[in-house]
Amino acid sequence: MNTLSESDLSVTLNINYRGKQITKTQAEILKLVSETKSQNKVAEILGIPPSTVNIQIKRLENKLDLKLIHSSPAGTMLSDDAERIVSFYNAYLERTSKEKFIACGFISGEVGRLLFDDVLVSSFSNVLKLYKSNLTSIVGIDDPYWSYRLGDPVPVAYDHFVMVSRDRFDFKNLLGVNYSAHRIVWKTLKNEKIDFKVSKVVKNPFYAIDLLEEGYSMFLNTCLLRYVKKDYLIETPDYYDKTRHTVNFILNNSILEDDFEELLYKKEKEIKSAGFEPVL
Repeated sequence: MNTLSESDLSVTLNINYRGKQITKTQAEILKLVSETKSQNKVAEILGIPPSTVNIQIKRLENKLDLKLIHSSPAGTMLSDDAERIVSFYNAYLERTSKEKFIACGFISGEVGRLLFDDVLVSSFSNVLKLYKSNLTSIVGIDDPYWSYRLGDPVPVAYDHFVMVSRDRFDFKNLLGVNYSAHRIVWKTLKNEKIDFKVSKVVKNPFYAIDLLEEGYSMFLNTCLLRYVKKDYLIETPDYYDKTRHTVNFILNNSILEDDFEELLYKKEKEIKSAGFEPVL
């Protein structure tokens, strides 16, 4: 049985526990159970059947391999692990309701965590919603194409793609990540006249890494190689240099560009250690 610690949790628009997503609805259900001690009252508040509340909780328990609730004379009570999730969720709600925050895509988030103390990491579709809602002070974007669509980007690091698979790399069974720099890979493969097929597209590169176990192959950002199982096959393509792309940040006038460049200089070694090529 797993146990949940604060270090296992990271804030996105969902809560992420060791690569497993807790949706906002599931977190809200746990929060309401904590407040009402009744699944029936939770169902009434949310306007859904009580069976749906129970199914959501059971589904989350199975996903996390954690016991989240138990019955007592006082009603339905949360386990310690569930209380931690609710506490983390409440802190997220409080933070996002009061002030703008730093939001990054999954790749730029690897840099963002090195530069800033408090970073929200999510899929780009979520980051884009936050940006358009004027909730962000700084935005980290993984795909250079979108950087220039949104504003004046500041380059923070360069990244490349390598070939990763459980066994033999299969160009006809590739994984893609939505709103990512994979568009550079697909263009490169076409230019190299390599026949390929993207079989599945996901939002989260960490989920894509998990899917490699099912026999898919993928072009993975070099900065994420430390999350790959050691016995997986990792190959550097002949066109490695052509997959080079920039990870950018949009500052939204919250930090002077000169101050940001100074911060990048200070963190240059850490950025390099994380698998990126610093731009400075």
